Amino acid sequence: MKKRSLQQFGLLLTSVILFNCSEQNSSGSNNVAQSGSDNMTVRDTPKGLDYDFYKESIEPIFIRHRGGFVGSDTSCVACHTVQANAPLGLVALTEENGEVFWTEEQSRQNFENVAMLVNPSDPETSRLLLAPLSPTAGGERHSGGIFWNSTDHSEYRLVANWIETGNPNATADPVVDVDFEFFRSCVQPIFVNPLENAMPCTECHSGVFAIPPPANAYWTEEQSRLAFEELIYLIDPGRPDSSRFLHKPLHPNAGGDLMHNGGRRWYSKDDPERQALASWIRGESTGSQCPSALQFDNPPRS
Repeated sequence: MKKRSLQQFGLLLTSVILFNCSEQNSSGSNNVAQSGSDNMTVRDTPKGLDYDFYKESIEPIFIRHRGGFVGSDTSCVACHTVQANAPLGLVALTEENGEVFWTEEQSRQNFENVAMLVNPSDPETSRLLLAPLSPTAGGERHSGGIFWNSTDHSEYRLVANWIETGNPNATADPVVDVDFEFFRSCVQPIFVNPLENAMPCTECHSGVFAIPPPANAYWTEEQSRLAFEELIYLIDPGRPDSSRFLHKPLHPNAGGDLMHNGGRRWYSKDDPERQALASWIRGESTGSQCPSALQFDNPPRS
């Protein structure tokens, strides 16, 4: 990837500490990768993907300037590097002699992370394509916003055609099943059991995943289902460390997010509560039997 001036990115990288991250539509490059159907050579790369084309044409998309420095104008790298709380997992940019860029080693690491989000056997089901695509066009919910309103968008087509350069027998990485019953019995009570001198999660997140329970009673199953469906967007099944649910409340000194208005619930990744939640996200914890770190008396159960 070509080096970019530090001045171009200085405000961008500073702004993500102060603002939420999202993106807007962009007219991508009109370059087109060679289709995998035209090149059946299986490369010695993750899923047989074309690394050279990735570095030249795909990686620059992640730092593409989208018209401003904050809010909906923020580039991918602002959220997926600084916050480090999403599956894309880009490596932090290198700063040298007034320029910011990814080194060859860093680009290789980015390439491996990105490859986990693609499915050469069925490109349009790739998470890399579905997240920035508008739900009206078949995309998935994405806290970073919408890049493409249509699968005809030039940037979408560029990425899709690159994915097609991969081994046609390479499939998507398996998605871990995160258990609902464990959430309802063991995870949901966290939202109304704050640490000492801290606010409960329901104070800020009551409109999404931290739905308050009925007075002097436990959540109904319907309420738990609604909360679970919201929380799942903050979880990367099978990968606790790239799940926002575990990243946001973790102190930055332990690798957590730089900003969380609700304070810090954990000061180490070894915190027993966080480890119990990580086990659940890895698909290892199921059912209604809660480990000691996730046993709460509030709210009361009937």
